[in-house]
Amino acid sequence: MELEDIFLLGQRPITLRFVLGLMEEADNSLETYRWATPALLHSIHTKDTTLSDYVEEVFKRKGLTPYKPYKEEEKDVASEGNSTEKPIMNEFMMRSKAKMAIEELMCLKDAKGDKLFCQKNHRWAVYRMFVDLQVCNIRENRYKEFIELIESLHFDHVNAELDMTTLSNITQDIYRFPFTAWEKKVPKDASARWVSSYTRMYQVAEALKMILIRKGF
Repeated sequence: MELEDIFLLGQRPITLRFVLGLMEEADNSLETYRWATPALLHSIHTKDTTLSDYVEEVFKRKGLTPYKPYKEEEKDVASEGNSTEKPIMNEFMMRSKAKMAIEELMCLKDAKGDKLFCQKNHRWAVYRMFVDLQVCNIRENRYKEFIELIESLHFDHVNAELDMTTLSNITQDIYRFPFTAWEKKVPKDASARWVSSYTRMYQVAEALKMILIRKGF
């Protein structure tokens, strides 16, 4: 193990000693793995088993594992430890969180500093996310129920009003499909204007999706 060996990390020359020092002093597992990676790659390139053994030793001291073969019987254990079950919400909590999510969406701005949600048809993105994430039990094609829900939440301010005509027009575009399918449905001959509109709609939907997930949906 030659500590003064120099190799490139990106475009920057760096010594093995420096990399190992950062690995040893890292105060969390992510940083430890980050600096162990170039060290292990260097050990493979130089066929230096002493170096790879040293990295493993540091990992053991930190209670980490640099490499472990996957075993099928461990699948269920891993699943139990990383449960993605949604928390149970009663109707009042669900409606409250839904209202807060939309209010948060209304405050978001784009790269130019303008409101991200700014047009009536952006309600399509809100409707789509409510259906996809089963927010307040909104289901596919239940436009009237969605409008009644929004009206019942009594927002002090919205960036664009909601009406049945605008919302029902969702059936004329790709937004009638689940959000995960949008990118696959983009027309190959789409105009620049359509793509611009789609990009904004996608950003609105993605932003709301992240907000709703954070709130437990």
